[in-house]
Amino acid sequence: MSKIFVACFVFIASISSAFAQSNSADVGLVNAMQGEVNYQGKEGPAKKAQAYMRLRHGDKVILGAGASIRISYTTVSRQESWTGPSTFVATSAGGEVIKGNKPEIVQLPAVAPQKLARIAELMNTSRVGGLVVRSVAVQTAASKEEVAEAVRAYEVMRKGAPDNDVTPELMLYSVFEERGMISDLQKVAGDMVKRQPDNADIQRLAKAAMDAR
Repeated sequence: MSKIFVACFVFIASISSAFAQSNSADVGLVNAMQGEVNYQGKEGPAKKAQAYMRLRHGDKVILGAGASIRISYTTVSRQESWTGPSTFVATSAGGEVIKGNKPEIVQLPAVAPQKLARIAELMNTSRVGGLVVRSVAVQTAASKEEVAEAVRAYEVMRKGAPDNDVTPELMLYSVFEERGMISDLQKVAGDMVKRQPDNADIQRLAKAAMDAR
């Protein structure tokens, strides 16, 4: 086997691997849903969707009559609200209709997708009691600007969100948690609980914030 052939084989394999990864990556966060909503990956049977779960590129979402789902994408500055009966596929560019109703679309601030991408991970960690938040004594100029940008994005998102939608607060939560800003984290956690007092996931995130040290 020649060196040129081996090099070409390795190059093609690496490109194929990268392509496969890019087409199976997380693309969105389910931040609200009602009714009968199921999803199906590229392999395996359909499963019941859950709030705050991650959707991957190529996942098919099936909504029964009267069902609804809201997705904040973590790859584009886009939030979609779907109502059933309808079926669509989640992609890195947004949902693609297979049949049924088209979504209502809201543009998110540019900073939102990156921050929202951490929420499902935080949710999963809190569900097993493993989310521990610690304070950070010193903030850099870069981190202060990042926080300021997130606060500006929050204000834009909050104006356009329903009262019981905690997506804007979740974005801030992810920023304050990452930066160890305990007092700010506890305040936004309290706001989330007021908006969704019966949500067990929100309660767990709030508890992690209140227990922070």
